[in-house]
Parts: sequence; C-alpha cells; structure tokens
Amino acid sequence: MREKTLLIGAASPRKLFRDGEERAGYQRKDQLAVDECKKEELQKPPLEQFINGYYCETCGIGFVPDGITSGAIWPNRV
Repeated sequence: MREKTLLIGAASPRKLFRDGEERAGYQRKDQLAVDECKKEELQKPPLEQFINGYYCETCGIGFVPDGITSGAIWPNRV
C-alpha cells in the first residue's frame, strides 16, 4: 500500500435523490463523497474532490483514514 491522492465523489446519494435514500438498483460508482467528509479535511474548491489516502496496487482499491469522514457513512459496517 502506498500514499496517493484519491478522487472522491462530488455528492452522496443523500444529495442526488430528493428523498435522500439510494433507490433499488442504483449502483454507486464511488464509496465516499465530498459531503460525507469533514470540511477541514478537504482542499479548497475546486479541488475538494482530491483527498490524501492510500492505494493498494494488489487489489486496486483506494483507502482513506476513518477520521476524514463526518459520521457514519456505512451504517451496516462493523
């Protein structure tokens, strides 16, 4: 795993859908969005979608520290 600047989503499903809930069959292309992060962890616009994280070259997945999020994003996560 190595440090890398990662691109996250511009808006979460809460912002995309009027009722704030993901709809059945909707596939989320990203797993983290700007409105799910603490403001102090983001860069100034227009670069707020770029955050510092880690990238695993073996599995091809980017990771960010839990402390960057502004609350429970994955309610079923243990």
